Amino acid sequence: MIGMNLSSSVPEKKQEGSWTFGGPVIVTVIFFLLLAFWGGMQWYLNTLDKILSEQQALLEENASRLKGDAVDRVASFDARLTLATKQMNEEDPVDTGKLLNQLESLVIPNVKLTKYEFDKNGKSVIVEGETDTFKYVAQQLFVFKGDALFSNIRVDSLKKNLEGRIEFSFKAEFNK
Repeated sequence: MIGMNLSSSVPEKKQEGSWTFGGPVIVTVIFFLLLAFWGGMQWYLNTLDKILSEQQALLEENASRLKGDAVDRVASFDARLTLATKQMNEEDPVDTGKLLNQLESLVIPNVKLTKYEFDKNGKSVIVEGETDTFKYVAQQLFVFKGDALFSNIRVDSLKKNLEGRIEFSFKAEFNK
């Protein structure tokens, strides 16, 4: 038995059947799972689009109802209420009713006030008005200077309008 090759006596086994049945089934199962996943995603996206379009229509309907004079009136009231609440919560609020009553008592009969402006930050007051003659402007200026309500009063403008009436503007510091 010299020189005998033992390896050739054993017949070789071929690997068969590893792809014959299992491979196509697995590929088919994966394909159908992917197809089901894709279909489910398309259904979910369509459902979300429908919900989104319903919500958009609801928002547009509500927005159309929230327009007009009624809403402007409510917004204006809310702004005034906010301002009034803010002024009430301040430590040193200005009593505008008292201030205007005192200002009204200082106006002489021949003078008509046309504008009153109060600058809270600068503590200044601008009073504009009109009268017939410069004499009444001077008298009004002396009345304002004689009261403790205002200090450092100066005349900002003084002119005669087309009707012949004298228009004036006083600026003063507010004493509170």
